[in-house]
Amino acid sequence: AFLLFRMGDFYELFYDDAVKAAQILEISLTSRNKNADNPIPMAGVPYHSAQAYIDVLVEMGYKVAIAEQMEDPKQAVGVVKREVVQVITPGTVVDSSKPDSANNFLVAIDKVGSRFGLSYMDVSTGEFFATELDDFSSVCSEIQNLKAREVVVGYDLLETDEQVLVNQLNLLLSKETEGYDDVHLIGNSLTDLESSVASKHLQYVHRTQMRELSHLQKAQHYEIKDYFQMSYSTKSSLDLLENARTGKKHGSLFWLLDKTKTAMGMRLLRTWIDRPLVNQASIIERQNIIQVFLDNFFERSDLTESLKGVYDIERLASRVSFGKANPKDLIQLGHTLAQVPVIKAILESFNDDTLSGLLQELDALPELESLIRSAIDPDAPAT
Repeated sequence: AFLLFRMGDFYELFYDDAVKAAQILEISLTSRNKNADNPIPMAGVPYHSAQAYIDVLVEMGYKVAIAEQMEDPKQAVGVVKREVVQVITPGTVVDSSKPDSANNFLVAIDKVGSRFGLSYMDVSTGEFFATELDDFSSVCSEIQNLKAREVVVGYDLLETDEQVLVNQLNLLLSKETEGYDDVHLIGNSLTDLESSVASKHLQYVHRTQMRELSHLQKAQHYEIKDYFQMSYSTKSSLDLLENARTGKKHGSLFWLLDKTKTAMGMRLLRTWIDRPLVNQASIIERQNIIQVFLDNFFERSDLTESLKGVYDIERLASRVSFGKANPKDLIQLGHTLAQVPVIKAILESFNDDTLSGLLQELDALPELESLIRSAIDPDAPAT
């Protein structure tokens, strides 16, 4: 990883890191101990605008390790103690200077005998899923469909397979052989192989993020046969999620259908288009709920209106969990929680049992909402 070393108001890079980063980021290369025989190459970026530089490196498939000062320089004896507090990788980006409401999945793979285990997680929303696959080509197809950029490998990969992942799919590979045993996130619903890949996945995330990730959801088992199977090339030529010619959302089926009011709704619609159901009972259940909304124009309009006050609480929860939430984030969380009773009341006004499942899953958390309202100035600055 590129090591960003905190020195006062700057993050400094040294040696080869400095030489490479100066070229990639177009920043000036200087040197430390200029008069020595072998001066140390050095390059720096300002602390307050470092995120944009980190994004560029990560976007290009590199990892970035952040070393912070762990004590007050004024009180330190000798060199200020520093520690790496986080490693940002293409699959674990949470704080981007250009936020995107689409998912960023980190995939992990493992193998026992001839069977493959695959799990995927979005560290920024907490979603976590695991499955078993029969062969390596299915693994590659699933990685492509998930649009992953980084894969955590939990076994000794064959050289030919590695070449496929690195050269053809252009992925960053990270190794993880240890497991992280978490009874809350890895339940009995998973097979042994799924549990194994999920625990290595968790270990990698904990090892790089170095914090308690309380927003992560329990790993859910899924079967690729529950969804309509299409290869990556089929999906792209159908322009489902993006226009195959431009690579942009505009001109795709997703663009045409996307009238969602929230970032979470947008991600859900995206998933539904990407993974069409094949189970008849599930399809009919979804259609029945949609029919209720179609039949009740006024209630539907109220519901649409009420969703405009809902922020991306999946991402907000991850910012809180990462210890990166600012007053603005918490106010948005409070606003969103304040909308839950309104949304609940509107759903009840439909007076239809079809929606009872949705109603039961809504928890307003009134204590948290009133705590945020009483504790934080509504005009609080972002810092």
